[in-house]
Amino acid sequence: MSFDRPGKRLFALAAILAVSLTPLLAENGRNFAGTYYIHDVVDHGTVVKFELHAKIFNYSGDDVSGATISVPDRQRVSPPAEAADFSGAISGVSIPYRKSVEVDGTFTVPAREYQQIQRGAQPNVIVNYTNEQGKELHDAAQLRHELAPKGAAQ
Repeated sequence: MSFDRPGKRLFALAAILAVSLTPLLAENGRNFAGTYYIHDVVDHGTVVKFELHAKIFNYSGDDVSGATISVPDRQRVSPPAEAADFSGAISGVSIPYRKSVEVDGTFTVPAREYQQIQRGAQPNVIVNYTNEQGKELHDAAQLRHELAPKGAAQ
């Protein structure tokens, strides 16, 4: 069975549109991505304090300014005492659209959260910001682990 000429043209147009729109659809699935490493870890028994270095790229479609980077509980339902074990934030972060920023901050998490990170889970890094339409957003950053540079205490 062969396609008539208009059918072939329509198929070609649909294929071109699908290929050209794919990057736009991919960006909507991941507003922030990048790499991270953890150093200067101090284990206090029930909680672990560490320095987080992250390079975060902005694919949100908006220029982001005044954002706060946090590492909250990934379970979101914690006993109040354990929820208080999460601390640390990086404030005043600006990331222009399709650009990146490198940030460093000190965070404290429960030992069980840090153990998950040590087993390969990425830290639950959240970019908290208000978009250009005035909507408050809390987007998870998809981060890939990288080795710390020489001299950084692990």
